[in-house]
Amino acid sequence: MFAAFDVSDSRSANWRRIVVSGAIAFAIVVAVFFPTAREVASIWWRSQTFAHGLVVLPIVCWLLWGMRGDLATIPVRPAWSALIPLAMAGFGWLIGESASVAAVSHFSLAGMLFSAVWVVWGHALTWRAIFPLTFVVFGVPFGEFLVPNLMNHTADFTVFALRLTGIPVFREGNSFIIPSGSWSVVEACSGIRYLIASVMVGVLFAWLNYRSTRRRLLFVIAAFLVPLVANWLRAYMIVMLGHLSGNTIATGVDHLIYGWLFFGVVILALFWVGSVWREPDAHASNDLSGTAPISRAASAASIGAACLAVFASTIVWRPLESWLTETPGAPAYQIDAPAAAPGWQAVADAAPTHWTPTFVGERSRLVKAYRKGDQTVTLFIAYYAQQTSGRELVQWDNRLVTAEDKQWRMIADESAAIADIPVRHNQVLGSPDRVEIWSWMWLGDRITADPRQAKIELMKDRLARRQDDSAAVLVYALQPDSATSTKPLVDAFVREHRTEIERVLRATPRY
Repeated sequence: MFAAFDVSDSRSANWRRIVVSGAIAFAIVVAVFFPTAREVASIWWRSQTFAHGLVVLPIVCWLLWGMRGDLATIPVRPAWSALIPLAMAGFGWLIGESASVAAVSHFSLAGMLFSAVWVVWGHALTWRAIFPLTFVVFGVPFGEFLVPNLMNHTADFTVFALRLTGIPVFREGNSFIIPSGSWSVVEACSGIRYLIASVMVGVLFAWLNYRSTRRRLLFVIAAFLVPLVANWLRAYMIVMLGHLSGNTIATGVDHLIYGWLFFGVVILALFWVGSVWREPDAHASNDLSGTAPISRAASAASIGAACLAVFASTIVWRPLESWLTETPGAPAYQIDAPAAAPGWQAVADAAPTHWTPTFVGERSRLVKAYRKGDQTVTLFIAYYAQQTSGRELVQWDNRLVTAEDKQWRMIADESAAIADIPVRHNQVLGSPDRVEIWSWMWLGDRITADPRQAKIELMKDRLARRQDDSAAVLVYALQPDSATSTKPLVDAFVREHRTEIERVLRATPRY
């Protein structure tokens, strides 16, 4: 397979050796973990936020091609010690798959791609190509956890700027009303797309145009901060255009057009300013014509053995993951409605609100209303067991309000406590209802409102081969107005029904 490499020690021959051996190492990891690689590629294809991932691998190849003159002077000498980071990345993938944390699986895949090439190429060659090889990290779909904070900051700035302009504003969560109309900062307004794309291109620009670490770091910081501020100004500009025009412009498709035009101008200005301080000869040579001898490369047998070692070090994780995810459980699941406590009455008709949470993949679901006097609360339970991707308690699709929902919007999201239970307190506003929600996650003998803690507990259950039964528990009620909280009502309901709720949760598996 590598016999042709022994014909000449010229740069061209060594470059061919580099390309073929690196491609084989890359292909081994992609083939072994093809489901994860396909999942990443599908996210690139369907998500506008991560569409930049489609150009990451072409950029990596382009960067390596541009460095071919320098890389060709360094021989391929497999680094067997690099099998350690390769194994660590494989274990990270196992943890990510076992706990159904896609980001961990995806970053681990990127780590395995880098480590596999490192094993085959060796220390010197990998270090010389460190930037192109690590650039693959930008292909990992990561950053959506920033969206809520980015939305809050965008709303904060927009409201502050409007008030500074002299426009009165009434704000509820990320929605606000001004004299000319109402506005909401939704996920598309968070600026996450601008931020991720700007940082990726900024890192590439800095590496290509600067040599000093200081200049590179300063430009990357600018590439992070400028899109944040630009998105805030964009949101304020859109609201002002709508306000000053009597809502005749910047309220439909032109809302997006104006926003993208403004952002494009700002980013172009950033890179124009950055080019003023460009340092010459900041990139490597692409000349293969040199005839200077290079050190002797490893034998074809050694390179082949390194490729086999990469395959052996990666293939072990797939069957181990399959064994761990075979979680024991019951053949059937059915949640019984908790019996009403004294003073409460189970209501036979539907819940008294038009809002319902979005949960998918549950084994069983319960929605039950309870009345005390003229006040009503609704208990919602989504029960999960033998969890796999798409059928798990903590996943992106399990949400109180989806991005596609045009009727309901989130106006409050905070940590709280009900009946001495840590909960998440949310408020959603729609037409005609205002709903207050108190939620937590039941994990058998544990309760938490933190999804990260829930994922850790799931991982522990998987590694210990225990049942992973868990549930999302929500108690919600209609708010009569913005000034009246339902907390006293919900607190009383949970205190009087907590034991009964936990009893029916434990009885849900049917053996």
